[in-house]
Amino acid sequence: MNTIGKQHFTALYSPAREKAFTSKNIKAGFAATGLFLFNPDRVLRGIPKPPPELTILKPNEATVESCLQDVVPQTPVTPVSEVALISLQDRILKCDTHTLDEVSKENLNRHVQKITKAARICLTKSSIQNNQIRFLLKINNEAKV
Repeated sequence: MNTIGKQHFTALYSPAREKAFTSKNIKAGFAATGLFLFNPDRVLRGIPKPPPELTILKPNEATVESCLQDVVPQTPVTPVSEVALISLQDRILKCDTHTLDEVSKENLNRHVQKITKAARICLTKSSIQNNQIRFLLKINNEAKV
């Protein structure tokens, strides 16, 4: 093992610093942590591009379908059981995705499944904890008598 004494450190530090602290190394260090220099192109790369041509129909070319403005959307019931949670998941994935493209549907499906899995875990833990609380209350009430 080579060691550098105090008398040689100051002489060696400056050349080592010049070789190590290059613009390329500094940028790579930030990028490795997920921090990037301001670059609007990097942000805009992830945004889907608009269609090449926007077609605007004239009033006589447009077909008008029935409008659902008079229909009041039903607010889904907040699920408090695993069965209700799965029902809500199915409703979201089957009923509410008709306007999405296939990639968006797949992404939404994955995200909803992750949320459902997390909620199932929480509901299960809550159920176990409620059973434990009831058991402990029963024991506590019997001990008081």
